[in-house]
Amino acid sequence: MIHSDHSQIRASQCGVTHRFIEEILHHADVERPIGDNCTLLRVSRQRSAQLNIDDRLARYALIWSDDTARIVTVMPLHDGPAGRRYRRKN
Repeated sequence: MIHSDHSQIRASQCGVTHRFIEEILHHADVERPIGDNCTLLRVSRQRSAQLNIDDRLARYALIWSDDTARIVTVMPLHDGPAGRRYRRKN
């Protein structure tokens, strides 16, 4: 798995390990194109509850660049209007 410098910084700021990122990549069931040839990958709340791996699994998302085939950033998903953009159903 290849990270951008930005994603490594954001992951360490959020306390997200490489193992946690691998779990998101492996179990992501929500993919949304978000522009600039990037895709948001995340695990839905329902899937996270079924997996019972980590309570935080449904609260983080990855931005994947299709151009460079690497993780652009790791970000927490917020409740309320601030995070609605990335939780919206397709």
